[in-house]
Amino acid sequence: MRELKLAYFNLYTTVNDLKKNILFILLAIWIGFSGSRLYCTYFETREYTSSMVIAINTTAGGATATVANTQRSISLADNVSEVMSSPTLLNIISEATGKPFHSLVYSEYYSNTNFIRVSCTSKDPRQSYEELMRIWDNKDELTNECFPGITFDLVKSPTLSPLNAHRFSDLVLELEYSALFGFIAVFLIVAFSYFRNTVKNESDIENLLGSETFGIVYIEKPSKKKDSKYFLFSEHTTSYLFNHSFSQMAIKLESLKRTGDIKSILITSVFENEGKTTVSSNLACALAAEGNKVAIVDIDFKRPAIHKRFKSTSSTSEHNLVRYIRGDISLEDVVQYDKESGVYIYANSKSYKNSPDYLRSDKFKKFIETLEEMYDFVIFDSAPCGLVSDSEMISELASAVLLVVAQDYTEIPAINDTIDNIGNDKILGCVFNKVGMFKRALKSKMMSMD
Repeated sequence: MRELKLAYFNLYTTVNDLKKNILFILLAIWIGFSGSRLYCTYFETREYTSSMVIAINTTAGGATATVANTQRSISLADNVSEVMSSPTLLNIISEATGKPFHSLVYSEYYSNTNFIRVSCTSKDPRQSYEELMRIWDNKDELTNECFPGITFDLVKSPTLSPLNAHRFSDLVLELEYSALFGFIAVFLIVAFSYFRNTVKNESDIENLLGSETFGIVYIEKPSKKKDSKYFLFSEHTTSYLFNHSFSQMAIKLESLKRTGDIKSILITSVFENEGKTTVSSNLACALAAEGNKVAIVDIDFKRPAIHKRFKSTSSTSEHNLVRYIRGDISLEDVVQYDKESGVYIYANSKSYKNSPDYLRSDKFKKFIETLEEMYDFVIFDSAPCGLVSDSEMISELASAVLLVVAQDYTEIPAINDTIDNIGNDKILGCVFNKVGMFKRALKSKMMSMD
């Protein structure tokens, strides 16, 4: 399991995971909301309360509302409230009416006043209202028994508690559980995103793969002016940042060629859809743009793709590389020149089986030697290493290898196995591909390059 380090966290991939799983988050919110509503509707014990406010007044010699009587009423109100909350009240009213009480009766004293609130709570709103009315209708029996010389005046009449009295509290509960379940869903997605053992940051290539970052290619959005879904350096529809990435890699290769014997470079990846063909075709274009004579060779015989990237390449099989290896055509019949990019192309337009037999042949080895003599750089676009062994065979013949690693795509152990199989000394580094950045960060990075 990945260690808990801030350096392993990537905000872009995390936000991307949240976007991909937005339906899961919404489902979690819906489950929280629906579950709490189901509980409130069918399982929660409902209680309805009816209340009335009464004023406690005293009489003395027929005079009322005097200052003395008012002070005495205030002092007695607290005692009356206690009696109202005691079984004594219920016994008196029950004897007077001949009916037992089923509601919970309690009262509340308003401090420093002669007001008290009397309430009845029951599971039935009608029952709580009717039993509160029984108390008020039999107030004379209560005052005669317990409070002689005291009168009750109704300040606020009893009200029938509506059936939707709990709707607001239910809504609050539903929103709370919705938020809780939504938070749990977000937390799980963020946790899975963090602990997914893939390359998310440039630092992961050095720290987790033990390799170097040869170049970084950021996600390119399709141009509105371009009909093709592929991105090509030479078509001038790609962004400055995209072109700059390949220009920098081309300059690095030129520098390595001057200091060492590097002419043929194998471009591969662990699995499909990591962008190796995009990298190989654009790197070839970038090298040609620097004035080099460059050839690109498609040796992914099972799923050839280079012929789709360049407009001038033929879609027929008459120029297929396999036909040359078989001896059906000459080398001059295979090569196709793309005027727009200045790249020489050796490709296949259809799939061929038994690719190891072609790659092991003496004619193919001689073919590589011939190309290295004819061109400044030879770029090989191979099949993914994790699916077939073609790349490992070619890596022995090529001068160097570039491993394309898409951001947050392939498990790190699989990448490390590929590096071990090829040999770390043969790998120039990793091309960190399909790297996502937010618009503001991209603008900042482009400004820093100017």
